Amino acid sequence: MKNDKYASHNDESLLIGLRGGDLAAFNILYDKYWSVLLDESYKRLEDLASCEEIVQDIFIDLWKHGSKRDINNVEAYLFTCMKYKVFETYKKNRRTTALIEENSSYYQRQDNTAGDLYDEKDLKSLIEQWVANLPQKRKEIFKMRYLDGLTTKEISDITETSQNTVQNHLGVSIHKLKKLIIQHFLTLLLILFNCK
Repeated sequence: MKNDKYASHNDESLLIGLRGGDLAAFNILYDKYWSVLLDESYKRLEDLASCEEIVQDIFIDLWKHGSKRDINNVEAYLFTCMKYKVFETYKKNRRTTALIEENSSYYQRQDNTAGDLYDEKDLKSLIEQWVANLPQKRKEIFKMRYLDGLTTKEISDITETSQNTVQNHLGVSIHKLKKLIIQHFLTLLLILFNCK
């Protein structure tokens, strides 16, 4: 149940509450701006997973550091953060795409022995091992979302955990999984180049 003192959902009063570390104020801001920021970032990137991670990072940062930032207009602040993170993601994606395109002809020339070292089965096995080593709660939430296809609301109801907490667990998991896959990809590159 939402706190009565924020019943009007006035951004100024919510910002004051946030500065005082009031979780109720943060949750209302989260509910108010989450989907708007996600929609706006998706218009620019058209990659739902990246956009969800961007918005999640924005709200994690707002909760951790919002009291120390000089925020006068919370809506403008959130949209500025979103645009900056979208731009950074776009730049990173362009670099990754360029790297793949630059080396695609090289990959095609490699013999099957080198390619077989890290095929799709290896990547699947790596991810399964990574999931198995997650903390119990995070593992449970990750499997329900990405293996069972449940929504964050359904997971929240089943685990009796707030939807914000579920989304935080998923945000952290996806961030770490992406790092793992990037490391895997870089390892593959090193192996391929050393096999020449």
